[in-house]
Amino acid sequence: MTPSPEKILLIRLRGLGDVLMATPSLRALRRAYPQAQIHFLTYAFCGPLLKGNIHLNRVIPYPEKPAPLWEKLGLALQLRREKYDWVIDLESTPRSAWMTLATGARERVGYAFRVRKWAFNRPVPLNPSRRFQADVCLGLVRHLGVQDDGLRTEVFLGYEEKQWADVYFERPEIAQERRRIALNPTGGWSSKQWPVKRWRQLIELLNKELGIKPLLYWGPGSEKLVGEIRRGLENQVHLKPETTLLEAAAYIERLDLLIGSDGTPQHLAQALGTRSLTLWGPGWGIGWTLPGNPRHRTLQHFLDCGPCDHTVCPFPEPPVGVSAESLEGKTHYHRECMNRITPAAVLGLARQMLGI
Repeated sequence: MTPSPEKILLIRLRGLGDVLMATPSLRALRRAYPQAQIHFLTYAFCGPLLKGNIHLNRVIPYPEKPAPLWEKLGLALQLRREKYDWVIDLESTPRSAWMTLATGARERVGYAFRVRKWAFNRPVPLNPSRRFQADVCLGLVRHLGVQDDGLRTEVFLGYEEKQWADVYFERPEIAQERRRIALNPTGGWSSKQWPVKRWRQLIELLNKELGIKPLLYWGPGSEKLVGEIRRGLENQVHLKPETTLLEAAAYIERLDLLIGSDGTPQHLAQALGTRSLTLWGPGWGIGWTLPGNPRHRTLQHFLDCGPCDHTVCPFPEPPVGVSAESLEGKTHYHRECMNRITPAAVLGLARQMLGI
């Protein structure tokens, strides 16, 4: 192994939350090798999350789909010319493993999945136990003899984003709220979205029980979902304005609590230290929640069919005229694991987290 690497490349191509989970690895490497050049290869849309990261020298964009083969080969040649001492493949997919091998680095580290393990001269056996994903990334860094200083993820905000958030939260209608509770119904998988009726019930509970008008979070692609939740309740919620990714992060930083389905906003809350309550269904909440930190909590109803990690729930919707609640304990129905999380349970844990 190179005693003191001069140039290190980390690869995590896709997933905003996945890139955030790599930030403790960046911090550990910078602490161990303060003079090294540390680069990060990822898709361009993930790049803003690494903007201003004090542990990183350069972000290299991976060609977006559907990029021609010659563009990917050109990138591989570019990476080979960099002459990296270490390449750490945090993703260990066929695509990232091929790119790792193409660098020709002296130390190529990745998890030993099937055929792709041959891309690494230091394949690491994958621990099958469920662990926080930042800890999974750090497992590769530790394999190189680097000590970490914790699992806390990081995102660095600039003056412009913070100034934008300052101006927004100084608006009279927002400033008058005694607690800034935001609701995040977004999510890439339909299976992990809390039902619309549940969000509407929670909005009404927050207004009635706490006298709080929550802020409704949304992002690209969730306009229809948020419209359904908000319909008829426009006077009971504040709708988040359209933002860039980093403005959304600055927005989340100003909150007292973010309640939401699994997704990027929840991961941002953890990175920024904002209290977060995440509603889990088909995934494993322990894999994406900072362990041992009371500021970040989960609610999850475990059924005998999960957690299944299905992106689409395979069970049918309840028959017309039949409520989901009437089927509980008799047969599985669509998104039952999410529906079983009640607004009353969410409100109770939210009150506990906020001390109100």
